[in-house]
Formats: sequence, structure tokens, C-alpha cells
Amino acid sequence: QMGRYNCDESTYNQRWEFYQVISRIKRVHRISCLDFFSGSIFMDWYTRALGGSVGARCCLYPAGCDPFMPEPDLVVIGDRAVIDTAAIVCHLNTRGNFELVPIKVDAQSTVRSRCRVQQGVHMEAGSMLLEKSLALTGEVIESDTIWQGAPATRISEYQLDLGLVPSVSFGKDYVRSGSKDDDGEGNLEETKHYFELV
Repeated sequence: QMGRYNCDESTYNQRWEFYQVISRIKRVHRISCLDFFSGSIFMDWYTRALGGSVGARCCLYPAGCDPFMPEPDLVVIGDRAVIDTAAIVCHLNTRGNFELVPIKVDAQSTVRSRCRVQQGVHMEAGSMLLEKSLALTGEVIESDTIWQGAPATRISEYQLDLGLVPSVSFGKDYVRSGSKDDDGEGNLEETKHYFELV
């Protein structure tokens, strides 16, 4: 459950370490039995069996699950969400002050390879965290936006009428995708030039 479990006040840390030792039985050398279920509905069932809340038609760890989320019972995953080889970590241990805070990944959100999502993060519907990004503790990743970096920052967003709209500026070379000229026509050349910079 959500809360603080300090080393000098709770046995949670010892019990968690015992669980980690026991869970090694699913590994043979460098191969985990979970690798055979990667990206399938069986991975969804396994996560639910550990107490996780997983929506319909989710794709969990299609490229492998190392590391698998250490606190699946504190993770809420919406319908059609995708989590690749990423670290979903609900705990924070600061000099023995051990704290657990849930993580929420809403419907149709994507966490791409080698990302780290820290405790308390809320990924709203349709959001995406690109490769090697770090979502800091308590971050809210707005719906229909794309974030990247360590720490992660918003780089673009989706709009139904415009498509992909960049959120970063490169001075004179900055162009919003789908921007209009004075005659109302889309400036395709400038848009192409922007994405070459990205």
C-alpha cells in the first residue's frame, strides 16, 4: 500500500528483499521465463495475478521485461497502453526513508525502451515517453503529448486538426507542423526543415 516504510520502523524492506530473492527462481542463467510471454496477453494476466491493474489489450514488455516492475500492485495501466523495456518504479529509498507512491499509465499511453518512470508519475491518455527518458517523481505527462530527455520535457503534442505539433523552439527554424501561410496553405517545406533538425 501507499505510504512510508522506514527501515527502523517497518519490516517491509526485509520482506521485499525476500520476495526479490524468491523471484530469481524464474531465471535460468540470463533467460527469464517471462521472456516467453513478452508482449502477450499472458504477461497481462501475470501482472494482474501480482495485484496490478491492467486494462484491456495492453502490450507489456514486447522486447523483454528486464527489469520487471518491482511493485506491480501499485501500478495502474489503462486500456491499450504499451510499456516496452522500461523501469516502472513506485519506491524511493532515501537513506532508509522508504516511500511507496502509485504510478498511473492511462489508456493508449506508451513508455518506450530504456525509460524510467519514478514514483507518483501520472501519464495521461495518449501520452508518450520516448527512449532513454526519465519521468521524475510526481510528474504529470499531459494527454496527447510526447516527452523526452532526462529529466523528461515535452517536445511535441497531438492535435486532431493539425497532427503532430512541435513544442520546442529553434529560433528562425521553428515551425509548428500544419502551420498556415497567409494564403491558408500549409508550409510543407518549412515543416520538413523542422523535422530534419529534430
